[in-house]
Amino acid sequence: MKIIRALCHVFVWLCMLFTAAMMLLMVAEVLSRWILNRAILGSTEWAQVLLCCTMSSFGAAILCNRMTKVDILTSHLKPKAQVILDIFVLFLSAVAIGVLSWRQGAYAVTTYNQHVIFDNIRLPKWPFVAVFSMSYGVAALTTLCIFVRKIVSAVKGDWEKEARLGDTDWEFAFGKHGVSSWSPDDQPGEEKANGGDGA
Repeated sequence: MKIIRALCHVFVWLCMLFTAAMMLLMVAEVLSRWILNRAILGSTEWAQVLLCCTMSSFGAAILCNRMTKVDILTSHLKPKAQVILDIFVLFLSAVAIGVLSWRQGAYAVTTYNQHVIFDNIRLPKWPFVAVFSMSYGVAALTTLCIFVRKIVSAVKGDWEKEARLGDTDWEFAFGKHGVSSWSPDDQPGEEKANGGDGA
């Protein structure tokens, strides 16, 4: 799990760099159209590439439990049912994300062998596709780690703790000595008794 956390941290930094570059590009594009009355050559392709690369933080989003989840019904289930449902969904997610990573990796190899380049910016496609593929590969491994953790917790009978955690990896989200309003080891209602405001 330490390796997964480290890889996710790397891709978070990559995501921030890609996002900053995309924002600067958009500002430069607007100024160019306003002052020079013309667009930056290849700006559309750059925007597409950078936007795609912002998905590199996929694994980190999973570890921080920041993926969009429709839990209108599941939030009313008992902790045991929630964990069992999470295990099932995580397994399917790991398979789906893994297939996407594999297909994008195969496409990166194809574009490398065929020397495919962008029309305007004249850069090869394969490095950007490879980043996308690797980030999804890390996300698939991340999902698999959370899947295994939930199974282990289920065997130990830690249904309440695991249901409260969701997909969150406590150490990645808050650090080893991170402080939050509640700890996953707290008993239900304990955070309120201690003056906290809940999760």
